[in-house]
Amino acid sequence: MGLKEDKVVPGREERVAACMAYGGSACGIGRENKVCLKNSERGFSQAGLCQLLPTLGMLLTLPETAVVVHGAIGCGSTGFGTNVSMKLHHLLRGNPNAKDGIWVSTNLEEADVVHGGEGRLEETILEVDRRFAPKSIIVIQTCAPSIIGDDLEGVIEKVRAQIDTPLLYSHCEGFKTKIWATGYDVAFHAMVHGFIEKDREGRPPRKEGRKPEERPVVNVINLASVGRPDEQEMERLLNAIGIDVIIGPNFGSREKIRSMTQADLTVSVCPTHDDYFVDYLHTEYGIPFVLKDMPIGLENTRNWLLDIARHFGLEKEAQAFIEREEAQAKKSVEKFLPLLKGKRVFLSAGEFRALVTAGLFQELGLEVVGLRSYHHDDFGTEYYGKIVGAQGGKDFPVDIANFQPFELVNLLKKIDVDLFAGHIWDNAWAARLGLPTITIFRIFDYYVGYRGFYEVAKKTARILRNHSFNTNLSRHVPGAYRQEWYEENAFKYIKSFQPEETSEPESAAA
Repeated sequence: MGLKEDKVVPGREERVAACMAYGGSACGIGRENKVCLKNSERGFSQAGLCQLLPTLGMLLTLPETAVVVHGAIGCGSTGFGTNVSMKLHHLLRGNPNAKDGIWVSTNLEEADVVHGGEGRLEETILEVDRRFAPKSIIVIQTCAPSIIGDDLEGVIEKVRAQIDTPLLYSHCEGFKTKIWATGYDVAFHAMVHGFIEKDREGRPPRKEGRKPEERPVVNVINLASVGRPDEQEMERLLNAIGIDVIIGPNFGSREKIRSMTQADLTVSVCPTHDDYFVDYLHTEYGIPFVLKDMPIGLENTRNWLLDIARHFGLEKEAQAFIEREEAQAKKSVEKFLPLLKGKRVFLSAGEFRALVTAGLFQELGLEVVGLRSYHHDDFGTEYYGKIVGAQGGKDFPVDIANFQPFELVNLLKKIDVDLFAGHIWDNAWAARLGLPTITIFRIFDYYVGYRGFYEVAKKTARILRNHSFNTNLSRHVPGAYRQEWYEENAFKYIKSFQPEETSEPESAAA
């Protein structure tokens, strides 16, 4: 069976040979055996991220959709932080009256785990339909009901006969995969099975032909973490070379998601994020795709635009536009370059975002001295070599880790770093050490394209001029770990790296 027919989305360990544990160098990661990478583990793990978080984050972007989290109350609690982010997204999209996302937990307790939670699930779905009257309901099954054997599909079929609201479901058990990015696939799986209806014979909507005089239409798959300013920049870039854009499916209505089946090309913003949906649109509707670059930095934006333009015979228009934009972008950042040149940056984020941002920093004159990625798969492999090559062969340490701050702090203590670029939760650890920190992206700011190139340069220069808050913070906040941990190898607990006689993991904790 293919992805679109599967009831349960396979983990990325199997589908794209993804791994969660690697400690080594940028040059070394491309030479590692894929099987060994996929099977490497940690003997001690301090923190982690479950696939439920990105799944819930994506599904809560869908307007007038209620999400039922079937499991313990702790799993449903992840929606609180996600909901704040989703409301901010709607505000940026011109909707000041945006409502809270609707997510409800079945709140399984000890008795439900013993006797089964199917009755609680049925009751919850009916109550959500009665109380909120959403246009669709999506049920996410978490670990506990899967372990005890709740018949999710059976409950769904029973309740479907009782309500008129479309009822969808996805399996999102965290114990089935360690790769949190599988959550993207789970969310897309629910969307394609419920938001793109088929006809009575079970066939997908027929793709309509486009008239010769009509402008081509391109799907740009948006991340739930991409802000409206970045969407506007991508629209600007493609409109300028004669291409119309559909941005979705996140924050998209059912009608907009259906319209994506009629596009002439699908374009990825992040291959790691998008490949499931790209494959679906290609296999089901025959829509060709570009699944390659992320338009961050000058080189990657150029490649992204040219790959799209080439599909429609618009290379000449694109080339002229790129030359004008690059010249303007380079001129605009000239005043920042003396401050940035030669600075040493450490990056931490999702792999593809971290790698392309590293390229942007190199274009601004910085040197990459370390990178921590939340997971690794084939989409990022070649970029490590590009980064090393761009700085004359200078290698740097790479930590593939589902967070694991004890490894991150260990590395930062041993590397001469002038700037740390990461997500806000990563930046907190670097700030405690007194390092200047820059948030690797915010939904309020431009980050992609030529506007993003300028904004990142300006923000980096501002941070490097004055980071006294972090300096003072490091003087008054005690270290998180014992001093002897900093004398250890940062990758000591990665099983593929360490010898058999590893000491007890408690020695890493404070």
